[in-house]
Amino acid sequence: MSQPITKEMWKDIEAEMSGYFFDIRFLYKGHEIAVTRVHESESKTSLQVYIDGVIQGAWANKDYAHRPVIIPDVWKLVRKSVYSPTQRKKLIKDLGKRKAKEWFPNLEKVVEFHVPNFSKASVLCRQYKKLEGIELKKAECMETI
Repeated sequence: MSQPITKEMWKDIEAEMSGYFFDIRFLYKGHEIAVTRVHESESKTSLQVYIDGVIQGAWANKDYAHRPVIIPDVWKLVRKSVYSPTQRKKLIKDLGKRKAKEWFPNLEKVVEFHVPNFSKASVLCRQYKKLEGIELKKAECMETI
C-alpha cells in the first residue's frame, strides 16, 4: 500500500538510501520507480533508478517514441560542454576569438541529457521532494510507522 510522503519520512528515506542494502519503491504518474545501489567501478557506487523494473539506453534520447514521460522528473539532468574550458581557451588563443567562433560554431554549445544514476541519496531526495503526487510504495522506514 502506498502513501504520501511527509518531511519526516523524507529524512528516513534519505538515511535508508545512504546505507548499502535497501529496496525503495515509489509510485509516480502510474509508474513504479525502484531505487537501488549499484557498483559503477570497483570502489564507487551510485543510486540507480528503474522505471517499471527496467532501464533502456534509448530513453536518454529525447526523440525516442517509447520514452516514458516521467524521465525528466525522475532521472538526473546532466549538462556537458562540447568543448572543455581548457580547449576553448587554447582555440581562442591560437585562432583568435573571431576565427575560433567562425570555424567552431558550437564552441559554446552545451549538451543536456538524462541519466538514471545519482551520486548521493541527498541529491536524489532533493529532486524527488519537488515532485507533485509521488508516493512511497515500499521501504524499511515505512514498515516502522
